[in-house]
Amino acid sequence: MIATIAKEFENQERFLLATHVNPDGDAIGSLGALALVLEGMGKQVLAYCQDEVPGFLRFLPYSNRIVTEIPSPDQFEVAVVLDCGELDRIGHAAGVLRHVTKIIHIDHHSSGNDFGQLNLVRPECSSTAEILYDIFQAIPVNVDTDVAENIYTAILTDTGSFRFVNTTARALAIAAETVSLGVAPETVASRIYDSMSPARLRLLALGLNTLTLRANGRVAAMWVSQRMFRMTGTSATETDGFVNYPRAIDGAEMAIFFREMESGRVNVSLRSRGSRNVAEFARMYDGGGHQNAAAFRRQGPLAEVVESVMAAAEEFIAGGVR
Repeated sequence: MIATIAKEFENQERFLLATHVNPDGDAIGSLGALALVLEGMGKQVLAYCQDEVPGFLRFLPYSNRIVTEIPSPDQFEVAVVLDCGELDRIGHAAGVLRHVTKIIHIDHHSSGNDFGQLNLVRPECSSTAEILYDIFQAIPVNVDTDVAENIYTAILTDTGSFRFVNTTARALAIAAETVSLGVAPETVASRIYDSMSPARLRLLALGLNTLTLRANGRVAAMWVSQRMFRMTGTSATETDGFVNYPRAIDGAEMAIFFREMESGRVNVSLRSRGSRNVAEFARMYDGGGHQNAAAFRRQGPLAEVVESVMAAAEEFIAGGVR
């Protein structure tokens, strides 16, 4: 499949790239890396994300060119959907993409929902950017420093700074290769982890105040509400990585972060350690992801969703499902 997609990138001319709402480092890094490579090949490219690029990722090359609106889909030959287990995860533009003749789906989340004409889903990979790097080798193209910085950032963030179980030998090897191409790890780390705004820090403080433990500390959770966003003048883009705080608690096997949305729904992010498979839990709610990172959404008041999901998480942990 890698060779087939590499040929598509070579043979087609007009590309629409898209990733999921509330983008993280892998989403933005993958968009930027692929857009830069395709433009370097002389292709026409539009990179789309419904939500704005989070502030801590705006240092990435190409991030300032990602758009939040899509013109007529008729101008594109191919849509490439990155880091999305389901097409609807790109948000309002999902309907627009369905009008593009060919969809290429590239992801490392195993959802079982192959919505593209070409689907490259590799759950064994650390990130979507790792898959793209292998495609770039197959084309082949020269990966310059700008592309490398996007790839490194995607791998760095999706592996939790090389702390999570998806930190494989291949992920580390690619990261090393990007450093040899000019990426400065200390600079990337500083921009991502040492550039928190006062507003984000205040939001984090409010969220940490909600910290709740269940199942004798084996389940840890926190949440932020729309009221907290209003109090701090922040938005959903400021919550990236918040789920890692309950995950960091000693003895916590399952971490849950609840984010109340304006629509009246609640976004639920899950993290786990070792062999605890939170993707199985997410699928109970029609969500998806991979073993140690998954997500889903629930309709209803925040307090009710928190209580019902926490109760189910206790049963999940007690049942020993892994």
